[in-house]
Amino acid sequence: MTEHPAQQLYCTVVLWDLSRSAATVASLRAYLRDHAVDAYATVPGLRQKTWISSTGPEGEQWGAVYLWDSPEAAYGRPPGVSKVVELIGYRPTERRYYSVEAATEGPAAAAAPFGKGLGLAFDPASPEPLTRPQEFVPPGADAFIPARPPA
Repeated sequence: MTEHPAQQLYCTVVLWDLSRSAATVASLRAYLRDHAVDAYATVPGLRQKTWISSTGPEGEQWGAVYLWDSPEAAYGRPPGVSKVVELIGYRPTERRYYSVEAATEGPAAAAAPFGKGLGLAFDPASPEPLTRPQEFVPPGADAFIPARPPA
C-alpha cells in the first residue's frame, strides 16, 4: 500500500436568507448556468464548490460549501468572480470557516464525478426547488448529554 502525503483542506460555508431579496432559488439558477460554474472553475486554491439551496416553512436560503487547499484561500477575501452579492442585494447572512478533519467519496463518485452540468440548475425541465418539510427533532434531542467521567 502506497502512502500519500497528507492533504490539508479547509471549508467555508456561506449562506443567504433570501427573505429580503427579490432573488429566489429558482432565479439564481441562471447565474449558475451562465456564469458562476465556469468562473469558479478558474479560482486558484479552490478544490470544490457546491452551491446549495433550501426552501420550506422558514423561507428560501441560498449558499455554497467551498473546499480549499490552504487557509489563505479559505479565510482570505472572497474570489473576485462572484456576482451573487449584486444579484441578492446584500452580503451573506452567515459565513463559517472550518478545518476539514477527513473527507471521502462514495462509490457513485467513480461513475459520475463532480463537474459542470451536475445539479438542478442544469436540468432542462427546470424543476421546482426541493421544499423541505419542517425539521423533525425527536423529543429530548436537545437535552445536554454529559461527558463520561474519566476512568
